[in-house]
Amino acid sequence: MDDSQAAPAVRPPVALGCFGMAAAVVAIVGVVIFGIQYLESGTSTRVALGPAASYAPSSITFEAEHNLYIVRMGDGTFFALSDLDAANRAKPGRRCRVSLIPTDDPALPGILELHRNDFSPRAAGSTAVFRETCNGALYDATGVRLNGEGLNLDRHEYSVDDSGRLEVKTAVRHCTRHEGADYFAPVDCP
Repeated sequence: MDDSQAAPAVRPPVALGCFGMAAAVVAIVGVVIFGIQYLESGTSTRVALGPAASYAPSSITFEAEHNLYIVRMGDGTFFALSDLDAANRAKPGRRCRVSLIPTDDPALPGILELHRNDFSPRAAGSTAVFRETCNGALYDATGVRLNGEGLNLDRHEYSVDDSGRLEVKTAVRHCTRHEGADYFAPVDCP
């Protein structure tokens, strides 16, 4: 029998192999893109911010990328406050966020005079007031509601990592209400 009559070797179709390889590459790329989108979507439970030492005592810094106010008290402790109050969190449509009233706002002295006794003991002596303009809600530097009925600003847990960076757990909200002498009475988060 000569070589011309030998049975040809059976090979899988080349197109099937190429299709399989292309499908695998597309699947891997899809998983990577989904993972990046998921991690950058704000669903991460920890947000790493700047060095804790970069937040001056008695300062308030707005971290716009994370919708957080980082309040560093005079004693060096922190409050990580949401810029979205409970009334606006409940709205599915347009939401108003709280902002710090500028020190040159002509209304600030009157607000301080009217609500000075409503400030939490930790915020006593502070001139910082947050205001939500849609409903007129006011909050002191620790997030305590100063006027009307309603919850305080949501607080998030924070920690300082081994490298000295401030980390905030944005997935964990602590909801409280000012009730009599208890400025941070725990309540269920809406």
